[in-house]
Amino acid sequence: MQGHHSASPAVDVRLSITDLQAIAAAAVNGLETLYLPGQGLRSLDPQTRAAEGLPDLGRHEVVHLGPDLMLSRSDMHTVPAWAHAQRWEFDFRGWCYLHFRLEGLSRECAPDGRTRIMGGQSFLFTASATASSGAREVLGENWRTVGVACKPSFISRELRGVDAELPDMLRRVEAGDPEAALWYAGDLSPEMSIVANSLLSPPVDVRLQPVYMRAKVVELVCLALDRLRFPEQDSAPALRLSRHDILCLQQAREILDASRHPPSLDDLARRVGLNRNKLALGFRHVIGKTVGDYHRELRLERARARLADPDCRIGQLAEEAGYRDAGSFSKAFRLRFGILPSEVPRPARSLPGMAYAGMRPDSRERE
Repeated sequence: MQGHHSASPAVDVRLSITDLQAIAAAAVNGLETLYLPGQGLRSLDPQTRAAEGLPDLGRHEVVHLGPDLMLSRSDMHTVPAWAHAQRWEFDFRGWCYLHFRLEGLSRECAPDGRTRIMGGQSFLFTASATASSGAREVLGENWRTVGVACKPSFISRELRGVDAELPDMLRRVEAGDPEAALWYAGDLSPEMSIVANSLLSPPVDVRLQPVYMRAKVVELVCLALDRLRFPEQDSAPALRLSRHDILCLQQAREILDASRHPPSLDDLARRVGLNRNKLALGFRHVIGKTVGDYHRELRLERARARLADPDCRIGQLAEEAGYRDAGSFSKAFRLRFGILPSEVPRPARSLPGMAYAGMRPDSRERE
């Protein structure tokens, strides 16, 4: 088994379906729900959080999409140190919980005691009629996930007509079999990753988001159930990562974030104190992307932000992003964002001689 530290966290945090429902209800009233050591879950408005000096660590929210369906979304840019010192226990009995991990690292413990290290681009499906849903130790410094909590009856209702294809264990959970328990961990498929990303940032008007999110959740459930039909493929040798290794990998990410032109893999490995192989495999495991793919997407994100400058030319952006020409850049941009750079809405360019404050293009003609 892969190690993080020798001793398990001493403090347990228990999270139940009732807690998720309370977080979702608080969000409807504009409240953020935080877990605070010694205080438990606490819902407060953003002004109170700021007044009490509580840090903004990123976004975590739960959304009600129906009486038997909830969506959980986390985009945490900083995992606080105290979260690493606690063991998170989940009690989602009577419900299914599907966890889609885009970024982050954890040790997952199944109800029967099995453990597994899960990094970015991983997937977890749990369901039980009467038992808890396992536990988690958070190891990494960032956390981007999408979770779906639903009753088995929701799956049967949505997939009416093909419910005979559902796993037998899932049908037993729905029937209330006290000995039925499902715990499946595996890799996130490319299709799951695309849908999960769209749920973190829905590309539709806020008024359409509830309908859009529910449709995407059903799509994720179908992809997950399709995955359950196949035995997990885990033939690759285990990758052992110490706490020091994880810190080195986070440092490598920081170096890439600050680099316009990425260092070579060998140079990056020397700078963070890891061998080339552990850096390459560990980065993919922890961050969910290869070093090259991560920096390529980072350059494209920067280029997209630069499009807000109406005077910035596509050819200039292509050069800054490291592409040999505008055509190659536009192709990569479309693969990443679904549109061409030229199709991104941009502010109108300023005209020469129109730098007077508040002047409209026709104002000088009337003077």
